Amino acid sequence: MNRESARYSPRVLELFARLPGAGPLPPGPGRQVAGEAIALDRGAWVRFDARIEAGRIADCVFRAWGCPHTLAAAAWVAAEVRMRAVMDCASIDAPRLARELDAPAEKMGRMLVVEDALGALLEHARAVQ
Repeated sequence: MNRESARYSPRVLELFARLPGAGPLPPGPGRQVAGEAIALDRGAWVRFDARIEAGRIADCVFRAWGCPHTLAAAAWVAAEVRMRAVMDCASIDAPRLARELDAPAEKMGRMLVVEDALGALLEHARAVQ
């Protein structure tokens, strides 16, 4: 492991290497919603796109710009919310993301951007139910 990768937890490295859920939302049934947050001063932009069916998030993908922690957090969220009830996703917040990814305190600002993008997605999802 080189010095740079030593700064990242194994979970961040695994998610960043694969980036599951990255890309456009494939066609399918249900209502499509999006949520986005940007904080260029923190070096992060995240957008989630999801399909809502019967109060559940049937599919969720993301697009993001930022450090490996930001992209890994977005990938984790996209996978975590899939097939969950919209109302059950509100428990995903920046502190939980930091714990899941073993992110250092200085990355909390970026975790907040991911949280804000998810919050915007959930707000739009509640509006279409």
